[in-house]
Amino acid sequence: MKMVELDFNPDARTLRQFGLIALVAFPLVGGICYWHGGLFGFDFGQAARTVSVVLVGLGLAAGLLAWLAPRAVRPLYVGLLLITAPIGFVLSYVILGVLFYLLITPLALVLRLVGYDPLKREFERELETYWVEVEPRASKESYFRQF
Repeated sequence: MKMVELDFNPDARTLRQFGLIALVAFPLVGGICYWHGGLFGFDFGQAARTVSVVLVGLGLAAGLLAWLAPRAVRPLYVGLLLITAPIGFVLSYVILGVLFYLLITPLALVLRLVGYDPLKREFERELETYWVEVEPRASKESYFRQF
């Protein structure tokens, strides 16, 4: 079972949406590059202006091409998909692992140490059954007021 289906043949609507995102994102990243003189901790020095202009131009070209001829931005779309999909795959597992081991596991250990058991799983030999009686609802309308 695949977790995510990568779309290597997107339809025109998806490519137009990508073009709109590129029209905003690439110039934004180019502006950040120009403002800080680099990207992601890399100092571009004198090349920062050139990189910024290329990113702004790429964003404008992708946005214009996506509007006029959506199939023309497919190589850029697939290229970025191939670069970002593995990054997203790895980061999702890292984030879930960090949440599990740094948040859920310590919380469960603390609750176990203080003796909290919300499922009431203790074994009692004197009981015939573990059935818990539930009082019926006052009215059927209460099902529509869940909160």
